[in-house]
Amino acid sequence: MDGLPRIIARAATSEHMLRMAQQVAPSNADVLIEGEQGTGKRLLARWIHRWSTRSGLPITEVDCEACTEPELESILFGGTERFGSTGSPRLPQTGTLLLTEVGELPQRFQARLLCALDEHERQDSRSKSPRVRVIATTGRPLRDLVAEKTFRGDLYYRLKVVPITVPALRVRREDIPVLAEQFLDVYSISPVALTAQFVDGLLRHSWPGNVSELCNLMRRTAALCSTAEVGPEYLQFDEAAPLPLLPGISWRQAERQLLEATLAATQGNRTRAAEKLGLSVRTVRNKIRDFGLPPRGTA
Repeated sequence: MDGLPRIIARAATSEHMLRMAQQVAPSNADVLIEGEQGTGKRLLARWIHRWSTRSGLPITEVDCEACTEPELESILFGGTERFGSTGSPRLPQTGTLLLTEVGELPQRFQARLLCALDEHERQDSRSKSPRVRVIATTGRPLRDLVAEKTFRGDLYYRLKVVPITVPALRVRREDIPVLAEQFLDVYSISPVALTAQFVDGLLRHSWPGNVSELCNLMRRTAALCSTAEVGPEYLQFDEAAPLPLLPGISWRQAERQLLEATLAATQGNRTRAAEKLGLSVRTVRNKIRDFGLPPRGTA
């Protein structure tokens, strides 16, 4: 639909997810989508918009992780052209507002966003017109961030009208062969079949990168395979190598070396690096800036 990939749901967990999305899509209810990185939360959000009665209206996407604070200030709260002479936030009037990685929204913006959402809802209730729908995604459970006091509890409950969890790929193994074939069809020039040994290897892998990792594997396989069948020799998974720390270096040097090695192991993906290090994405971003490391490549 509208160029979006199919959502595969053969496993019971993914069937439940898809059923919830289909049920909530035609309503006006806001949706909070949680799940690990690479599971397809943004894709599900866009599908909900396409399934909704707002499908002909615009979808406005704000990446709370990728945007710097000045960018967020400009997009959400700044500029008289978009927000009026008072500078008060004026959310989109119709369609869908998609807030990706909302857990990374800086705290000083969270109260202002809550006020904007409440004011917008009051205005729409008086005009009897359907307000903009909010769909938020997060790679870290907002409940945990509330407990850590890095995310406002009132904003969490404001966004969590209908919660949907996108399951990790390791718990929806029935979907793996179908997803692999779909990706191979997309990237292969000529028809290619998966051998039983290749599929068995896919099912044995733990998939820390979820669907994104599977997609990249099949894209690489399509580029390298020159036969009509894909054998187990194409099962090349990314595994982080042990980090050799030299004795006698300073704590700051060790911290920088660990950060550089983790970013290299995750191909520059700050979110995955943060998960491996047990840090927030914001902390990783600040340390990259502090150490003067190269700017973001892939994320």
